[in-house]
Amino acid sequence: MKKSGILMIIISIIFLIFVNEYYRYDGYKDVEIPEIGIAKVPESWYCSKTKDGLLYFANMPIENQGCKVYFIQHSIQDYALDTNESESGYFLEDYSLGNILSIKKIFISPYGNSDVYSNGSRYQSCTFYLNDIKVDSYYIDFEGENKSSIFFIVDDSIDMKTMEDMTKWFKKY
Repeated sequence: MKKSGILMIIISIIFLIFVNEYYRYDGYKDVEIPEIGIAKVPESWYCSKTKDGLLYFANMPIENQGCKVYFIQHSIQDYALDTNESESGYFLEDYSLGNILSIKKIFISPYGNSDVYSNGSRYQSCTFYLNDIKVDSYYIDFEGENKSSIFFIVDDSIDMKTMEDMTKWFKKY
């Protein structure tokens, strides 16, 4: 009787691990970030590229009336953000996505809410002006082998769990 009980426990544990792994990414889809890796984003997000070749995620194409942008790629760099950081923080270049949105005075502080994962990617709080309104938000730095790419969360409906999941589930090339 003891052996069958132990066997049932082992089978149950294996089953739970399998089910957890199978449904872990439920509700997410893979999106390739060229030269960087594969990110998982919510399935409902529409993904496309700007005229400059940078990715954006929204509820529909930016040309459509009523487009709501969630997450935008700011830049691709040959180095990680760490090389820019100083004790007092620094500013990134302004960004514009057509006449839909503009991000100005992007300030990255070396302090604040942040986390770095084993895949090299991280999220961190930042401040910027979104269409001339000051916003406290986050960016995600997806780090590949030789390049990194910065994405800004520009919609406050993106919760912390979604941001953390996108960061920790990233797979670099």
